[in-house]
Amino acid sequence: VYYGADLMKPPSKEKTSMEHQLKSSFKNIMGPIMAAALESQVSNRAEAQRYYGPQKFVQVEARLNANPIARAAGPAFIANTMRNVIMCQTSFILTPITYKLYFPQEHKNQSSLFWYSLGLNIFIGNVVAITQQALWGRTLSYAATHGHINYRNIVRQGFESEGMAAFFTTPKWFARVLMNAPAQGSLPWFYNEVLPMGEPALMSIVKKGIYDPFFKGRKSLP
Repeated sequence: VYYGADLMKPPSKEKTSMEHQLKSSFKNIMGPIMAAALESQVSNRAEAQRYYGPQKFVQVEARLNANPIARAAGPAFIANTMRNVIMCQTSFILTPITYKLYFPQEHKNQSSLFWYSLGLNIFIGNVVAITQQALWGRTLSYAATHGHINYRNIVRQGFESEGMAAFFTTPKWFARVLMNAPAQGSLPWFYNEVLPMGEPALMSIVKKGIYDPFFKGRKSLP
C-alpha cells in the first residue's frame, strides 16, 4: 500500500510479477481483517455492555452460555468485526490506492488528500458500515430475546419487518457520519502526512536504544 511521500508521486508504469500481486492482495485483504478483529476483541464486549447496561448484560451473557473465547469477545462479535473491517479497508487500503492511482496528479497535495479521504469515509465507508452497525444492534436485541444468535434469522426478520430500512436509512447514516467521520475520515491524511514527520526521530531512538546495543553485529542464522 502506498504511504507517505510516495502517495504524491505519479503512479509507476512498471509491471509487477504475478507473485508480487498475489502477495500484495493477500496482505491487503488479511491486514484489515486482523486489525479489525483485534480492535473488536478489545472493544466489542464493552460496547455490548454499554448497549445493554451492566445488569442486563450479565443476564444476556448467562443466557447465551458461550464458551470462554466467545464470552471474552462479547455477543455480536462478527457484526462488530465486519463494521471495523469495512472502515479499516476504507481508511488504509481503498483511500491510498485510489488516491495514488486515479486522483489527478496536478491536484495532489495535503488538502486534497484530507478532503478525498473524508469523502470516501462519508460516502463509501460509512454507507456500507452502517448496515453492519445496524446488524450489530439487531443481533444484541435478538440475543437478549432468544438466548442465542442466528444471523440468518436476524437478517431475514429485519427485511421482513422493515425492508432495507432495517439496515440503512439516511438518519442512521447521518448519525454515524457525525460520530465517525471527523476522526476516522481524517486518518489517511494523518497517517500519510503527519505520522511520517516523526519517523526519523523514532527510528533513530529505536536504532540507538534497541538495535545497536542488542542486535548490531550479530551473525544471522544460516
